[in-house]
Formats: sequence, C-alpha cells, structure tokens
Amino acid sequence: AARAAMPGPPKERLDAALKTLGGVPYAPALWESALLPARVGGYRPELLDAKLSEGDVFWRFVPGEGLRFDRYDDIDWDADMAEAGLALEGEEKVIYDTLLKRGASFTQRISDLFGGVAPQDALMRLAEKGLVSADSFVPVRQFLNRGKLEAGPLRQRVKSRVMTLSCRWELARPLKAPPPEEALRRAFARSLLLCRETAQGLDWGEALKTLRVWEYTGRARRGYFIERLSGMQYIREEDYAGLMHEFQHPDGGIVWLSAADPALPWGKSLAHLPERAFMAVPGTLVALGGGVPIVAFEQQGKALRVFDAARLNEALKLFVRDFNARRAFPALRRVTVKDWPREAGEALKEAGFSSEMRDWVAYRG
Repeated sequence: AARAAMPGPPKERLDAALKTLGGVPYAPALWESALLPARVGGYRPELLDAKLSEGDVFWRFVPGEGLRFDRYDDIDWDADMAEAGLALEGEEKVIYDTLLKRGASFTQRISDLFGGVAPQDALMRLAEKGLVSADSFVPVRQFLNRGKLEAGPLRQRVKSRVMTLSCRWELARPLKAPPPEEALRRAFARSLLLCRETAQGLDWGEALKTLRVWEYTGRARRGYFIERLSGMQYIREEDYAGLMHEFQHPDGGIVWLSAADPALPWGKSLAHLPERAFMAVPGTLVALGGGVPIVAFEQQGKALRVFDAARLNEALKLFVRDFNARRAFPALRRVTVKDWPREAGEALKEAGFSSEMRDWVAYRG
C-alpha cells in the first residue's frame, strides 16, 4: 500500500501507475476517482490525456469487466479485424468499416460520413463493446458524466461535443499473449508477492509451472509469508530481503486508499480482521497504519469509523492533507461527516474540520 503513494514528479508517477495497474480491468469511474489520484500527487486529467497522445498506452473497455490500459507493444498487428465487424449495423457498421479501411481517424473526419454530425453515441457504443479506443480519455469522462451533461445547459453540451472533435479513434486490436516469464514479471510488479489470491490476470495453474522453475533456479522463493493467504506464496529473489525486512520491521506509516484499490487487500485477497471490517467499495476510504485498517470514511465521507483511537488524530490530519492534494475523494469539494463516534469530535476539529449544523465539514483548500 505504501508503494501506491510514493513521491515523485507527476509524469513519472503516472507512467509507473499505468505500468503497475495496466493489463487488469477496473471500473471505469475508479481510474480517475481513486486509482490514479492516489498514486500521482497533484493528478490532473490533462496528465492522462497527454500520456495517451504519446502512443505508448491506450485504454479499452472489457465488456462485463471494466476498463483497462494496455501497451501498444503488446498489440497483435496481424490479427484479422474484419470478423469483429460482421455483426454490426447502422452507424456502428459504417464507423467500424471506415476505421478498418482508413486506419486511425479524428472525430471530425468520421463526422464527415454523417453530414458533419459527430456520431459520438455510436463511437461510445463501439467502445463499450471493446471494439474502438481514442487517444484521449475525454470520451470516457463524458460517458461517465453523460447524465449531468444531458441535464446541463446547452452551452455545456456543445462544449463537450467540441472537445471530442480533436480525439483520434482507432480499432482496439487484440493483444498478443505475453510469454509466461513476462506475464510473471508484470504480476510481481503489481503484487510483489504472488499466490492464488494475488495473481491478477494469470492462470494460476500455468503460472505455477514457471514459478517452480524460478524457485529451482534461485529466481524466486516459496514460503508461507502472510497469514490468511494460500500456502504457496512466492517472492522474487531480488525483492526477498527488502520485503522480509519490512515484514519484520514495519514502519507503521499511515496510507489512505480507496477500499476498492487493489493495493488495499482487506476484503479482497485477505479476510477482514475482527472488528475492522468495511465495505470494499469506491465510496469507502481507509487509513492503513502499518498495513492494518485504523480509520475509515464510508459513504463518501458521511460516516467515520474508528478502529484504532490512539492513531485517530494522526490519520485525520493526513486525510486533510491528502484531500487538499486531491489524493482523497478528488471529485468532492468538501467532505461532510454526519455520523461519527462521540469521542472523535475533538480529533476532527484539530485536523481542520469545522462544525456546521451538527456536522463536521472539511473544505478543500
């Protein structure tokens, strides 16, 4: 969890975050509401748009699973793309066949096919099916905020349409399966310790074949390092000494993460500790102290739960810092706590919350 919030220039942290999280689908809204802000200090949407325009990575919807980022280097350029468009009809069929024939095209060029009207809805339907992608995250943001946009003023709707004209669309081509060793390297970059519960995106049975070779050749170590996880656990030899030192001498630092973040294992790969359970949903934010849950904000901050009263003051002060830096609840301008333990009032006040109408409120500075 501590590695998720490491310091560094925003661009470098974004590169590292996409590399670590890439290849695994998450809920589309989670990317810019929790995953990237927690890893990139001062995160701004423009950072992701600039990264996508460089042509190193691209986003794609995985139907029924979410949205993920992949590398252009992994694309199977020899794959037959014609078959995927056979079941399409109407505008979707026209757009798909045009991209197949002409290659990547700007929205403006695609709109010429329909008398100058940008077929944004058809493009997003194709994107949801995992068939197309754009070199900007603007279409995804508008898709996620479509309810607000449709109910907003005409000027706002027109502005949103204009913003998509500079997007370049292309077919989301199939990916080549990485070699087993490369797949393991990427999995270790995500989890550091691999076992059945943490091996995201891997066939565990197949991965074990390579891991046994790594163990035999001294590239990985097997053991029972973490309770509540499966017995067959592996750590790369290059990470072993550092991780064992951290296990034996944890620094106890506090890290705030969304309960849905993959770097927070409680409620996912790890069963909750007694009296420290919480819902592993995006609206819950959890403070980990030395890896253990100590405080949680639920319902977008409306409810405060305290698991370790001795560290409450420190955790709340760090929350206010992260909230002001847009690492925590980046979409909110203020956090209003309506339900809290009576003894937490003084700690909320000291952290910077103000009392308003029987609530505790923190405004983004």
